[in-house]
Amino acid sequence: MLLLLIYTIGLLMLNFGIGLIINNVLKIQNQSFVLSSFMGILSITFLQTTIAFFFPLNIYVESFFLIAGLAGFLIFLKKKDISYFDFRKNINFWFGVFVVIILFVGSFSPFLYDHYSYYVPTITMLKEVGFVKGVSNLDLLLGQSSFWHIYQAGFSNILDGFLRINSYLLILFLIYVYERKQWILLIFIPFFLIFIQQPSPDLPTFIIALIVINELLNNADRKLLLYLSIFAFCIKPILFWLPLLIVLESILKRNFKFQMLIPVLAFGVLFIIKNLWLFGFPIFPVSFIDFNFPWKPSQEILTYSSQIGLMKSYDMHYSYQQILNFNFFEKIYHWFTIGFKSVLNLGIILSVLILRFFAFNKKDRFYTSLLVCILIKFVLIVIFSAQYRFFIDAYLVVLFLIFKNISEEKSVFLSVFFSILIAVIFAFPSFIKDKFYMGKWMSGFHLSQLIKPAESQLEPPKTYQLANLKFNATKGLINKTPFPAVSLYWLKTYQYYNVFPQISDNGFIQRKLTEKEKTQLREIINDLENSKP
Repeated sequence: MLLLLIYTIGLLMLNFGIGLIINNVLKIQNQSFVLSSFMGILSITFLQTTIAFFFPLNIYVESFFLIAGLAGFLIFLKKKDISYFDFRKNINFWFGVFVVIILFVGSFSPFLYDHYSYYVPTITMLKEVGFVKGVSNLDLLLGQSSFWHIYQAGFSNILDGFLRINSYLLILFLIYVYERKQWILLIFIPFFLIFIQQPSPDLPTFIIALIVINELLNNADRKLLLYLSIFAFCIKPILFWLPLLIVLESILKRNFKFQMLIPVLAFGVLFIIKNLWLFGFPIFPVSFIDFNFPWKPSQEILTYSSQIGLMKSYDMHYSYQQILNFNFFEKIYHWFTIGFKSVLNLGIILSVLILRFFAFNKKDRFYTSLLVCILIKFVLIVIFSAQYRFFIDAYLVVLFLIFKNISEEKSVFLSVFFSILIAVIFAFPSFIKDKFYMGKWMSGFHLSQLIKPAESQLEPPKTYQLANLKFNATKGLINKTPFPAVSLYWLKTYQYYNVFPQISDNGFIQRKLTEKEKTQLREIINDLENSKP
């Protein structure tokens, strides 16, 4: 907890300092500590993304941003403009309680499966080598390389070696609540606590969505909000509705200016170029607008990915072929009868209906614009992969709109109660270990967490070579395995589809296996499976 507190203070100073520099450059009139910090975050990420095409995001890159952030913060101190810290007037006892809870829960070991299969392998790649052409041929998930993981990788050498950037982010969100005195937002903190042990890209998108909606309701600067929303889109493209909302709402209120599209264009171009370089297509993981780059994944793997996406719509309860054989009514019926997750699917429909009620009842252009954007999102989700998790940001926005006038006392009570409950579950995970899959990596509380965050200890990797690719592999999860690393899961997938990644032109491609290579791959898989942890 102590180290986590030190890292958080460092990140608060760094992002705020760079945010002030960017505000001056872009002539943004903004006296918010939190929004200025977000400007620092997104500008740092933009520069890191550009740098990653040419260099790894190593200690030298991090040192540059540390110096720039410190310089910006010192300039701020010299000007003595304390208006950015007006939120201090609102700080009370409960603020300190929330900070302690966040640091405590954030100090537990990562427990989300994606942390080991996707987040850390991506960050490790970015730290060691930067962007690699066609890296999705090595591991499809590496082709995503979310902007949030790019930002995290840039500070994983010195300032945040434990990868707890989300703990800092939740404290920044807490400051925003007290800065704006929007107490209803406190009730989301217990839910957000489950994302702060690992650099999940979901948390920043949830937080940005809530902040943007709240700022729109208070008629804040649309240009600043458009920066934030396009940043959320670059973190997770499923947030496309957020920048669309700002543009649409500005058009309806007749205050739209084409200059607003400049940040959209700048971030959009960088986002597309990044995807083309890593994945071979403009938007991960969709394989449309095919430029026929030689480093795009094989058709077998792309087909496999789309099949998995469709099966996940039904929580893997049915095979791909079974789903294809469903008629229209069977698809609807099974979507609402797949166990407890069907309740969340129902929540998607309910959220749309509630927004429709707001739009027609309040007769406000904002609610009309929001309804249109969420409807577009709903349609696209149903077409591509109807998973409730792609709609969580909309759930949160709808809950915020329903309860936004709740009193401070009720908000604090509910948030503290459920936050303590979440903290107890992390400290004594035996309650859920056998009931939820994600509980298997929860390790309970250890005294050492009072000093530094806990980390899971996984087995060391083994090194193999197949044709011209020398790679690291583990029987279980990859975690911080040096790049290039391939999981046993992907080795078996490549074996099934008779393809394998190879090095070509300083990047990766996939090609068919020869008979000899099939035998070699089978031996590698057998060796891994028989290895002792």
